[in-house]
Amino acid sequence: MQKRVVTFDEITQHFAPGWFASVMGTAVIVVALFVFRKFVPYARELQLFFLTTAILLFLVLLIPWLTRWLKYPQAVRKDLAHPVSAAFFPTMPISMLVLGIAIEKTPLPFLSESASWNILLVLWLAGSAGILFFALGILNTFFHMEEIKWEAATLGWLIPPVSALLVPILGSSLTVHFIESPWGNIIFFTSLMFLGAGSLLFLLVMGTAFTRYIFYALPPAHLTPTLWVGIAPTSILTIVILKMNQPIQAVFDPSPPTVEVLNLLAQVGGVALWGFALFWLTLALLVTLKTHQKTPLPFALSWWAFIFPVGAFTVASGVLYQAVPFALYLWVGLAALTGLLAFWLVTMGRTLRGAWQGSIFLPHGENQKQTQITE
Repeated sequence: MQKRVVTFDEITQHFAPGWFASVMGTAVIVVALFVFRKFVPYARELQLFFLTTAILLFLVLLIPWLTRWLKYPQAVRKDLAHPVSAAFFPTMPISMLVLGIAIEKTPLPFLSESASWNILLVLWLAGSAGILFFALGILNTFFHMEEIKWEAATLGWLIPPVSALLVPILGSSLTVHFIESPWGNIIFFTSLMFLGAGSLLFLLVMGTAFTRYIFYALPPAHLTPTLWVGIAPTSILTIVILKMNQPIQAVFDPSPPTVEVLNLLAQVGGVALWGFALFWLTLALLVTLKTHQKTPLPFALSWWAFIFPVGAFTVASGVLYQAVPFALYLWVGLAALTGLLAFWLVTMGRTLRGAWQGSIFLPHGENQKQTQITE
């Protein structure tokens, strides 16, 4: 195996905006293990392993990510103006929210409960602000472009709206915890605003990307994993609709009959939204297999797009099973969890191999050449 020595300066200059998808994909496994902890041996130990790995990944990746903004702002602006790479910038603030959700489900033993909740609040505030910044910035940039070719559109464009949908998941837990302080209402109503923005943006962007996939050739093979991003929005909405009842009750104090109606609507809506996620998961799998038969999928950082959407679907299956104890949701969720762990092992292994060789730090075209040489 040939190794190419890559300097930190090279890593920083070409640091891909999608690197934090690896943090998202690792942290979501913590939550997936939590919702199925009764059915997974050593779930607690596995949760701690993946949470520790996710935190370390985040801290390591933060160094070149921040350095690039300071040292190579022109390269950052170029990526933000690119119709493909721009969509991956929100993975950084998204990773803060997913880490927060993971920490909530697996409290770190060396932190007090008070310190943990304060850290979750900081992660929620920073993650929400980052998501809003990138969503507005990317859309503003795209609107002012003279032309964006249809071929540039992928389901990776869903990442900004999906990121907004994650705000109310951590926000719902924070609302309940801080309900006795002004923070409770601030977090709750802010979460609702992000939910509205993310839901409508999801419909708009999904329609645009769907049109592109129907009327134009599929994206290049290395972008095939972005098709799987379509699983995430309704998976996340399934979790949101089932989880928002508790903060709604804490803020509005509805009557018992109203609570029963809200629970019923949440269960019905959760099943419907989960159904679309299952449909898109099946479609993505079929399209990926057919594409791979024509052109073997080359490894790229985009492979991490396999992980988080499947993780979100796994969590949605577990949350839905807790609300509607129908065996289908349990077995589908456990099957998804098995696939999630397998996807993670393969993708993390290939990522570490690419990092050791130095090829993964190069721009995509050079990365492919280096991979061909080493293999």
